[in-house]
Amino acid sequence: MYIQENGNLSDDGTKVLVETLLKFKEILADIHVEEVFAAATAAIRQAKNQQDILEFVEKEVGFMLTVLTAEQEAYFGHLAVIHTTNIRTAVTIDMGGGSTEVTYFIEKNLIHSHSFPFGAVSLKGKFMKGLTMTDVEKAELVNYVQGQFQTLDWLVNARVPIIAIGGSARNIAQVDQQRKNFPLNGTHQYELNAEDLHYISYHFAQCSLDGLKKIDGLSSDRADIIVLALETFRTFMSVVQAPVFMYSKKGLREGIIISQIHDLFPNDFNKNEVTKKAIRHVLGKFNVSEDSTLHLYDIFTTIYTKFCEWGYMDVFENEEFLKFSYQLFHIGRHIDNDAVSQHTFYLLTNLTLDGVSNLERLKMALLASYQNKDTFKRYVEPYQHVIGEKELKQLRDIGALLRFTHGVDVLGRSNIKNITVEKNAESIMLTFFVEGNYLLEKYQAEKLKKHLGKICSCEVIIQFENVEETYI
Repeated sequence: MYIQENGNLSDDGTKVLVETLLKFKEILADIHVEEVFAAATAAIRQAKNQQDILEFVEKEVGFMLTVLTAEQEAYFGHLAVIHTTNIRTAVTIDMGGGSTEVTYFIEKNLIHSHSFPFGAVSLKGKFMKGLTMTDVEKAELVNYVQGQFQTLDWLVNARVPIIAIGGSARNIAQVDQQRKNFPLNGTHQYELNAEDLHYISYHFAQCSLDGLKKIDGLSSDRADIIVLALETFRTFMSVVQAPVFMYSKKGLREGIIISQIHDLFPNDFNKNEVTKKAIRHVLGKFNVSEDSTLHLYDIFTTIYTKFCEWGYMDVFENEEFLKFSYQLFHIGRHIDNDAVSQHTFYLLTNLTLDGVSNLERLKMALLASYQNKDTFKRYVEPYQHVIGEKELKQLRDIGALLRFTHGVDVLGRSNIKNITVEKNAESIMLTFFVEGNYLLEKYQAEKLKKHLGKICSCEVIIQFENVEETYI
C-alpha cells in the first residue's frame, strides 16, 4: 500500500519498515539470537528505489535484506508444502499483499511456478473504491484474475487439489471451522470444497466492514481485503477445476528454514516420509525411543491379519497409519499415568501432525487412546457426524486389539517371541511363545482377553509356552 505511482516505496513505507525491523531486533537481542535472515518479498522487489531501501535498512537496523525473486518465493512455499503434507500432486497458491505465487508439482517434484504481480492489497486499490465491494466491482475483479490465471495453460483444468498458503487463506479456513463448529483444533491441512467457499462468499456479501470485523475466525485487520482474497481463491479453484481447497499453515517462512537446514543436514528432510517424521517428533517430545514403540508389533499384526481373514474386522485401508497409531498408543502416560487415555486423546486431537489430515488425526486419536467401549463412545460423541457407524466399529475393534497387545506387554520389554492364532467352531486359541518368566504377561492376557472376545463374539483361550531360542 506504500508503493507510489512512480514505482517507489514512499518515505512513510520505509519508516514503517524500519520501525518494524527495529522492534524485531529488540526481541531478537532479548532472546540472544545472533544469526538473522531477513527476506523481502513483493513490495521491495517491485520498488524502483529498492537499492536505496536496502542501504537505509542496513544503516539504520543492521540487517541485510535478501530480496527474494518471484521464483524463489514460489519455490520456498512449495518446499514447505511438500515437507509438511502427504499430497503428492497439487497446485499451490500463496496470495500476499502485492503478489500471488502459484506452483504445480507432480509426485512432490516442482514442475511449474509463476508469480502474478497482484495481491490482496494491490487488488483492493485497483477494484474496490468504498469500504465494501459492490457486485460490479466483484465481477470486474473476477474477470481480471480469471484472465490472469488462464494465461497459464498448466493451470487450466488441472483437476488437482489446491493448497493455499498465507494469512488470507488461514482466515478463510478459520471462518469455515467456526461456522461448522469444527471440533478438532488446528488449521494445517484443513480442507474446504467449492460449496464451502460459495457459502462464505454469500455470507461476506451480506456484511458491512464492521460486520466482517465481528465474524469469528476473521482477523479484523484483514476484514478490508478478505473478500478480494476469497473471490480470487474461488476463481482460481474454478480455473483449476480443483476437487478440494486445502490450507497449509506452513509456507514461505518454513520453506526458507527447511531449505537452510537441508543444506546443512540433507538427511533430516525426506519429502516422502512426512508423517513418519511427525510421529518421531511427538515421540521425541517425551524422550521415547522410536524402536521401543514397535515392541510386539508383529504380535499385533499376526492377530489382526487372522481376525481380518476370518471376517471379524475389516482391513484398515492404510497399514502405515495403523503402525503409527500403534507407536502412539497411550502416549499420554508420559503426562499422567492415572489419566492415560484422556491425555492421549486430548494430545492427538489438539496436536498438528504434518502429513495427517484432520479426519486421520481423529481416527489416530481414537485408536491410540482406546481404553474400553465406554470411553470410546464418550470420545466419539462430538464427532459422530464426521465418522460413519461402520467405520466407528472398525476403529473400536482395532483399538481393542491395540489395547490387548500393549496391555500384555506390561513392562514394555516382554519376552514374547511369537504367537499362533487358531480357530475352531466355538473358540479362538492364542498361543504365546515366550522365553523366560511370563507370569505378568499371562495375568494381563487373561485380564484383557475380554476385548478380543467382543471382537469375535466367541470364547478366547490363551496359553503360553516357554521356548528356548537359538541365536545365529
